[in-house]
Amino acid sequence: MMGMNRQELNRAIGMWGIALCVFAAAAGWVFIRFGQAWSLTDLPISTHIGYVVPIYVVLEVALMPIGAKMADIHGFKPIFAIGASVYILGSMLSMISPTVEHMIVFRFIQGAGAGIIIGLGFSVVGRFYDNEKRGKPNELMTIAFAFGSLFGTAIGFFLTDNYDWRIGFLCFGIITAVGFFMTWFFLEPEEHDDRKPDVLNMVLTALLFGIVALYTQSVNIEFPIFSWKSLLFIGTIAVLVVLVIVQSKRSENPTIPVGIPMFEKKLMFLMFMFSLCGLGLIQYFFKLYLTYYEFDIYKASSMFIFMLAGAAVTSLAGCRLVFKTGVRPWVVLGGIIVTIALILTHFIADDGVPQFAASVFVFGIGLGCIVTEILCSFQTVVRKEDMGSHTGALMAIRMAGILVGNAIVGSYIEENMHMDYQGNVIHLTPDTEIISEIGAAVINDLAYVVEKLNESFVTVLLFMAVVTAFLAIVSYTVEKDDVKALEGASEEEDGEITEES
Repeated sequence: MMGMNRQELNRAIGMWGIALCVFAAAAGWVFIRFGQAWSLTDLPISTHIGYVVPIYVVLEVALMPIGAKMADIHGFKPIFAIGASVYILGSMLSMISPTVEHMIVFRFIQGAGAGIIIGLGFSVVGRFYDNEKRGKPNELMTIAFAFGSLFGTAIGFFLTDNYDWRIGFLCFGIITAVGFFMTWFFLEPEEHDDRKPDVLNMVLTALLFGIVALYTQSVNIEFPIFSWKSLLFIGTIAVLVVLVIVQSKRSENPTIPVGIPMFEKKLMFLMFMFSLCGLGLIQYFFKLYLTYYEFDIYKASSMFIFMLAGAAVTSLAGCRLVFKTGVRPWVVLGGIIVTIALILTHFIADDGVPQFAASVFVFGIGLGCIVTEILCSFQTVVRKEDMGSHTGALMAIRMAGILVGNAIVGSYIEENMHMDYQGNVIHLTPDTEIISEIGAAVINDLAYVVEKLNESFVTVLLFMAVVTAFLAIVSYTVEKDDVKALEGASEEEDGEITEES
């Protein structure tokens, strides 16, 4: 923070406050996911425990574009205050839940606050910073989101193992409160235009993203991917897509931007697809590491450090240079490196922990060329007064891609796991050693799981390698619209300065 004037220093502190809130919101859906049944043992037994996580995810994704859009209308700080307050309220209520059913309701509230926070966290960078200065704060928000999403599970396990599951809600509530006050007191007010929102358009948009999230959280759990319920969900999503597009075209102030240039459309598509492929692979990394080596959440989560280290190699430079070079070379390079990483993983991932870490590191290098660079480039061609609607839509699409990737991978895992599976039968006789027989059955089951995971892993790796190679080709077709927009903005700024002189 050396060399900053007072306004820049205050703005930087405010951004760190937002990043704390984004971290807490991103961790909120995963820190209680693994082992939630044994974590909540002090609550009355309930058949609804499976809804504790999905209800949070549904509201989080549904409200990402809504909160960001409302900031365009009413300004960032009042909407952020609502999001942070709702998240803290939901966290505190969840902490004192007397039953699982109460927790589901309170997690609904917490998820709503999280969605507003994350949508605002990325769009606010575009509102407060000019094009050439957005790299660092956008990278900060990306890192905060990544740390919350990737390490939330380990944090939840640590707090539950050493203290109590309720401590997690208290910790994330406090982190959000600290982040909110940093933002509220240090970030300056901004201008807004008080345009009337299109309420119907907002409702349809929230329904669309909420049902997409609900589908990804229900498929493989409530029903298989190839079933009439799955088709009903897909049909409903298709209808809502049409309704949102039609209503957005008719609206004077749509929540989801329509009629956008092909450049923006391609970046949205690439963000969705790379998120789908990237998180699908991460889920496999996590499951495979746990199964191949040892069931240790902490060590499995530590593998993500290698991925983040790889991402830092390219992302820290890319987010700063993308305005000069355009987004195309970065995303093309990222797609090529990810493809190489997938093929590399195919050959070395199961050879040992060092080889596994190396493949994750290379994968991170590829991802580091993609996510933040797309975000920075995307914001270059968006007017500041519309930054919320455009960025909020992009981040909701990114989250949808993550969830869809997990759902597809999960479906393939489930299908492959149950194919040709024959359960172990223990024959009891007077001479049977029960413990040894049960142990042998467990070992056989684990060996079956490892074999099937390995088969699935190899197949998915090859499939994703083909997809990412295709995405690299698509990326090459992206024009340098972001560079042209930056040059145009600079010329316009120079013209204004000349006029004033």
